[in-house]
Amino acid sequence: MKNFFAILCLVSSNISANECDIPAETLSAYYQLSHQASGSEQQQKTSPQLFQLHRDNHRVLQRNVSKGINDIWSQHRGRLSLTRAFDEYQHAIEYQPNELAYQPSWRDVFQLVAIPELRKMQLVEQKHAGCFVEQHYVLTDNGMEYQLVWLPHLRLAKFLQVKNAKLTQQWQLTDYQYDKQEITSLFEQYSQYQSTDYADIGDNEGIPFLATMINQGFALPTHRAKASASQHNHQH
Repeated sequence: MKNFFAILCLVSSNISANECDIPAETLSAYYQLSHQASGSEQQQKTSPQLFQLHRDNHRVLQRNVSKGINDIWSQHRGRLSLTRAFDEYQHAIEYQPNELAYQPSWRDVFQLVAIPELRKMQLVEQKHAGCFVEQHYVLTDNGMEYQLVWLPHLRLAKFLQVKNAKLTQQWQLTDYQYDKQEITSLFEQYSQYQSTDYADIGDNEGIPFLATMINQGFALPTHRAKASASQHNHQH
């Protein structure tokens, strides 16, 4: 009888440990991105940049808070379209799939922080339970060193460090939450911005925002290499 209850308790413990009532498809995550020259004791870290990720099933909002640039991605039949909204001008530019210089994977868009494929990394530790399962991975590849703390139930990077001979880059998750109403409100906020199709930019030079974009040599958005998530958001 004691063995029976021991087995029952073990099974119940495993079930509760695997439960997570926060849906990965609809949540908000908040990050800090910092850089530092590798091996330099004198050079200070740059001020961290602030990013936000908001998921709403087949729509994802990536916000570069430090730059006021916001990318709204949507997926339809395996193809991604992009609306880039600029807070300073309250104006957005819409890109069709064939207008993107690079078609990113939905995986990278969904996670914000682009990480190596987990199957190529070495799992060195796993701890906690439920939503808070943490998987610690490492990888050395082609002169790059990766350290990753992954939250599998939430499909989020909690921490990512990418280091080479010249630069160390760190992504740190500072908070996450589930508030469906807030997420919906954010998408609605950017839908109110004046919008222009990318193909029509040249025909609308009278709009000050678009004239500024043209004068700055505005180009098609390009996307980050692995482990340089949202680099496109702080290139402009």
